[in-house]
Amino acid sequence: MQRVDIKNLSFSYGNIKVFDNFNLSISTGCLTTILGKNASGKTTLARILTGSLKYKGNINIPKNIGFIEEDLDYNYDMVMDLLVSKIKNFKKNDIQKRIFNISVEFNFSKYLDMKLNELSWLEKKLIVLGSYLINGVEVLILDNFFEGFDRKFKTEMQKKLRRYAKKENVTIINFTSVAEDILYADNIIILDDGRIVLNGSKRMVLENEEVFEENEFELPFVVSLSNKLKFYDLIDKVYFDEKKLVNDLWK
Repeated sequence: MQRVDIKNLSFSYGNIKVFDNFNLSISTGCLTTILGKNASGKTTLARILTGSLKYKGNINIPKNIGFIEEDLDYNYDMVMDLLVSKIKNFKKNDIQKRIFNISVEFNFSKYLDMKLNELSWLEKKLIVLGSYLINGVEVLILDNFFEGFDRKFKTEMQKKLRRYAKKENVTIINFTSVAEDILYADNIIILDDGRIVLNGSKRMVLENEEVFEENEFELPFVVSLSNKLKFYDLIDKVYFDEKKLVNDLWK
């Protein structure tokens, strides 16, 4: 089932054309990662989807959208104030249950009684993420959200978001310029100069090494290592998870 459907999208900044008859469909209940360099059109597309930029064409997308970009204004004193600020359609008991469950699942329960100015920038990002999940958004758009997180925590969060998308039937779209961020996506789209150069499953996309080279992206480390080991017949498949690769090598 398609949750986001873009048809014949055109958009320009003055005389600079960003999209020209651009088409894309994104399924519900999955984590889709859109990978592109700076000026590829990522942030523009994210803002078009949230309705903050006027465009030509047709976009079918739910109204209940969350959007987390790099620069956020935290106009609240307490963490709880921000968490409940976007809630609209839940009863009080349901809200309390959602706050507890989501704060535990996404590692911010220890901040619930704190002031926002007591938290780091990365901790505040977790609270904003939580506020949208607690609200039950149908589409969550992340623009370079994982920038600044260490590798282990980023991996953990991406796995959790992927599971959450399936469990809650939420569409999560992660816009990023970091190739490592595609490892835990259900679907991957590579964007360049307002065009889709590759769109498909993780395995299909990562098998197209030449596309990564043409767009000056390095393959994720575990995929690059897998390719080398496979070339020497030390393994018989490409791995997307370092832990699984190590475990299988030591069997």
